[in-house]
Amino acid sequence: MTEATMAAPTTQISVPARIAWWAQVQPHQPAVVHGDRALTYAELYDRACRLAGVLRARGVTRGTLVALSMDRSPELVTAALAVLLAGGVYVGTDVDEPDVRLGAILADSGARLVITRADAAGRFAGGPARPLAVEEASAAEPASGEIAEPMPSDGFYVVYTSGSTGVPKGVLVTHAGVSNLVTWYHEAFEVRPGDRMTQLARPSFDAWALEVWPCLSGGATLCLVDKRLPDSPAEFARWLAAQRVTVCFLTTVLAVEMLDQTWAGYGGALRVMLTGGEKLHRHPPEGLPFRLCNLYGPTETTVVATWTEVPPRASTEEAPPIGRPLPGLRAHIMDSRRRPVPPGTVGELYVGGVGVAQGYLNRPELTAERFLPDPFATGEDARMYATGDLVRELPDGALDFVGRADDQVKLRGFRVELGEVESVLNRLPGVREAVVVLHERGDRLVACVVPADPADPPEPGGLRGDLASRLPDYMVPHVVTLLDALPLTPHGKADRKALAARPLPSVESAAGARVFHTETESALAALWCEVLEVGSVGREDGFFELGGDSLLAMRLATRARERGIRLSADDLFEFDVLHELAAFIGTTSAEG
Repeated sequence: MTEATMAAPTTQISVPARIAWWAQVQPHQPAVVHGDRALTYAELYDRACRLAGVLRARGVTRGTLVALSMDRSPELVTAALAVLLAGGVYVGTDVDEPDVRLGAILADSGARLVITRADAAGRFAGGPARPLAVEEASAAEPASGEIAEPMPSDGFYVVYTSGSTGVPKGVLVTHAGVSNLVTWYHEAFEVRPGDRMTQLARPSFDAWALEVWPCLSGGATLCLVDKRLPDSPAEFARWLAAQRVTVCFLTTVLAVEMLDQTWAGYGGALRVMLTGGEKLHRHPPEGLPFRLCNLYGPTETTVVATWTEVPPRASTEEAPPIGRPLPGLRAHIMDSRRRPVPPGTVGELYVGGVGVAQGYLNRPELTAERFLPDPFATGEDARMYATGDLVRELPDGALDFVGRADDQVKLRGFRVELGEVESVLNRLPGVREAVVVLHERGDRLVACVVPADPADPPEPGGLRGDLASRLPDYMVPHVVTLLDALPLTPHGKADRKALAARPLPSVESAAGARVFHTETESALAALWCEVLEVGSVGREDGFFELGGDSLLAMRLATRARERGIRLSADDLFEFDVLHELAAFIGTTSAEG
C-alpha cells in the first residue's frame, strides 16, 4: 500500500482500499458481529485476502463476475470483499432463490464462479458457474494483501431486478457510484469507528450494499441481524439497544412498525434510522430519540438518488417528500418529449451523475432505452437514467413522489415488474390468460386468472406453488382469483384499475368454512387470515407458502400473544404447517 493510501481513506481511494486502511489502523476493532461471533478488521481483511488469492488462482481478474450464494453471515461479507480485492465484480443472489431463476441469473451473468458453503456446493454441480466453497479461504496460504485498485468506471457489483419481459435483468453498478454513495453517507450521518450499524437486507437486494460498504469503509462495526427477526417491534428495539446500534436501515414497512413503538426508557444508542424501498406515507411522532431519514433511489442509480430528513409532526397524515439529490447526482423532471416541466408540475424523473450504473448486463437494447445522454451536463458522467417514476418539485425544491408511469410496483422494499410474474403465470398449464395487479391497499399482489377449461379449472394453491418454484417469494401473488373473464377498458385492454379494486376475500366468511380439529387450529386460522390477508387457510397450509415472511411472522406472534396464545416468530420457522403449529402450542400450553 502506498504512503498516500496510508495517510487517510479519502474519497479518491476505492472502498476495498479504505477497508484495508482500517485493518492496519485499528486491527482489533470488531468489523462484523453476528450473535456471539465477531471478526476484527484484521481477521476480516486477512480472510478476504486469502480467498482473493484463491480467486486469482481460479482465473478471477479485473471485471470477472463472481456470484455469491450464502445466508447472511460474516463469511458472506468476507466473500464479497475478496471478490473486490481480486479485481472482480460480485453478483448478489439469494440462497432461497428457486433453482430455475437462480440458474437463469447465473447463465445470464456469465459468472465463472459461485462462492457458497461447502454443504451447498452440490446445488451448483453441472451448472453454468463452478462452485467454490468459502471454507477454502481458511486453508489457503496467507496472501500478500495486494489490492487490484480499480478504475472508477469498473464494475463493483451486479444486482438482478425484475424484468417486464419476464426475464430478470442485471444492473452493473460501478466503483465510482459506490464511492460516491459511501462519501455522502459518511458526511450526512457522521460515520465514525465507534458506530455500530445493522445489516438486514438480502444480498440480492441493493440495500445490502448500502448497509455493508459505508459501514466497513468508515471503520464502524457491522451488526448482522439474525435471519429470523425478533418476535415483535418492541423486541427488535431491545435488540438494537443491546447491540448498541447507532445507525440502521429498515425497509419502509418495518420502519413504520418501529415508529409506533414506545421509545420512552429505550436506553439505546440509536441516533439515525434510515428507511426506503416504498413511499413513506407519514411523519414520525414527536419524542423519538433518533433522526428519521427517507431515502429514494432505483437500483440503477446506486441505491440512493435523493434523500431528506423527516421532521416529527403532531399530525402524521401528510406524506413526506423524497428530498433532494445526493452530491454528484442530478434530478431532471421532464415530460413525454423530455422537456423540463415547470415547478409543481408532475413529470418523469431522470437521474444523472456519477451514481448512474453502467447499464443492464448483456442487454444493450434495454440499456440504450433507459440510460440516455444527459442534455444538461458534460463530461464522463453526462448520462441519465429514466426512472419511470412520476414526481413533482415542491416550492422548497424537494421532490414529491407521485407514482409510476408503468406497471412496475414496489412491495416490502422489492421492485416487482408485474409483467415478469404474468409471463410465468401465463405459461402454466390450465391458464388461458392472467393479469397480476397490486391491490389498491398497496400491500398484496393479486393474480386474476381465466382458466383454459372452465369445467376443469386449476387449483389456486397449485398455481401459487408452481409460481413459488420459479419466482422469488416476494414476487409470488398472495391471492390467486379465478375469473370467467377479465374486465376490459373501452380500448379492449385488461382493466387493471378495476381488478386492483376488487375486494379481497372476506376473512369472516371464509375462515370458518374450513373444518379444524381443535380450538387452537381455528384460532390460528383466523389469525393467519388476518395477518396474511387471505380468504381462508387449511390445516395443511404453510405460513410461508401463503406469502408469510419474517416481518409478518413478527406481526403474527405479537397479535397471538395479545389474544393469549403463546407463540414466537421462531416457532413459525420451526412449525410452518398450521396443524403442526397448533399441536406445538397445545404441548407447550400443557407443559406451562
